[in-house]
Amino acid sequence: MAWVNYRRLQYFLAVVDAGTLTAAAEEVHIAQPALSRQIKTLERELKISLFESRGNRLVLTQAGHEFVPLARHLLVETRSAEEAVGYLRTGRVTTLMVAATAASIRSFVAPFIATTGPSDPAILTRTSSHFEIEDSLLHGVDCIVSPIAPSSGLAITRLGGIALSAYVAATHPWALQGRREVTVHELCSNHLILPSRHSVSRRIFDDALSQAGISVDKISECEDGQTTLALAAAGHGVGLSTDQPMYGAYPLSVTTDAQDSSSRILQLQLHMAWLPGHFAAEAIRQVALRIRDFTRDRKITLANSAEA
Repeated sequence: MAWVNYRRLQYFLAVVDAGTLTAAAEEVHIAQPALSRQIKTLERELKISLFESRGNRLVLTQAGHEFVPLARHLLVETRSAEEAVGYLRTGRVTTLMVAATAASIRSFVAPFIATTGPSDPAILTRTSSHFEIEDSLLHGVDCIVSPIAPSSGLAITRLGGIALSAYVAATHPWALQGRREVTVHELCSNHLILPSRHSVSRRIFDDALSQAGISVDKISECEDGQTTLALAAAGHGVGLSTDQPMYGAYPLSVTTDAQDSSSRILQLQLHMAWLPGHFAAEAIRQVALRIRDFTRDRKITLANSAEA
């Protein structure tokens, strides 16, 4: 497929992702008529129809649907080839793009980046939900930090587990008592400020409630971890988040009543993953190991670290 124009593949996927020619034209910074001509040229090159008109909308044909993943793979391979040539020319990986959730970026990815130097790859970040994070590998990122186990076909390094913390105001009895842990049973009698049910941390907490056979009477949902901490610091309830302490909120580890200390603390298991055969695979692996060590040194509660 070397004869397929790289730029036209970008234009095609821009239309797919944006949903309309108008929005895609704004995204790729060309006039809509020019974008339309590029799509038609691509269809002639492929000898298939990618879109069909339905009223004022363009809709993917069946062939178009089937071509989307192939187009994404072709773009990834082309970008990788260009970056690999740069690596061969200079002898070093200059830039790595990492996709992660907003909480992971705030908690340890960005703080880790601040410890790197000019001779290290410049690590750029892209925010993604955990549901879409693997797809980021087909949208120009070099590696991902995932709070759920990645697909087995990826190269993976485990980073360990980041604790789910309960946050209270500095005047809360738990803070005044200097407590370090609180059980899920104790939390249930409080007004809890929880992540939405779309988050991995909420799923872990709900599973712990289910296993204990208990429920919570009063819940408020908040998508943003920093807002959760602010609400907790202001005394509006007990917030659950993986974010690091701020605003004076007091953190406690959340535990089950299990006697086995290795499984008592609720935590998310984190992994760094990338596509096998990536030209910068060794550089990515080294970054993963350094992030793991960094979080361990910073006492961000990461545990059970091991190479996959």
